[in-house]
Amino acid sequence: MSETFLVAFEKRESYDASIVDARPWLLGIATRLMRKHVRLEARAWKGMVAGLAAQVAPDVIERAGSRLDAARLTKRLASAFRSLSAVDRDTLLLYAWADLDYAAIAAALEVPVGTVRSRLNRARRLMRDAAAVASASTDREIDHGRTDSAAQQA
Repeated sequence: MSETFLVAFEKRESYDASIVDARPWLLGIATRLMRKHVRLEARAWKGMVAGLAAQVAPDVIERAGSRLDAARLTKRLASAFRSLSAVDRDTLLLYAWADLDYAAIAAALEVPVGTVRSRLNRARRLMRDAAAVASASTDREIDHGRTDSAAQQA
């Protein structure tokens, strides 16, 4: 956050003072800084994720099924999220996490509002498709498990 304000202070001459809300401008700076940070720290994240995965404790038997379903869905959604282009991902995050409207996102990313709409539509469709595929594969596994159980009982 401090780096965002440092950059904003250094570029204060470029800010349009007629715009009352500086939040989109600041979030645009923050988004660009985060992209830079992600590029520089990608290797460290991979190592950290592997270390955290090794520390996961085994699930309780009663909750194992729902946790497995959630893990599959999370993995599918994470994969879909990673497959988004950087600009689509940033647009989705500014909408979902920063709670910006289309106009504010357009100002933050310095693109037209129509571009924001198409990026959000594309990102939502990909995430919705990933969730549907995960749900369908879980349903198939449940049905397959039922037929295996019936075959074993017979």
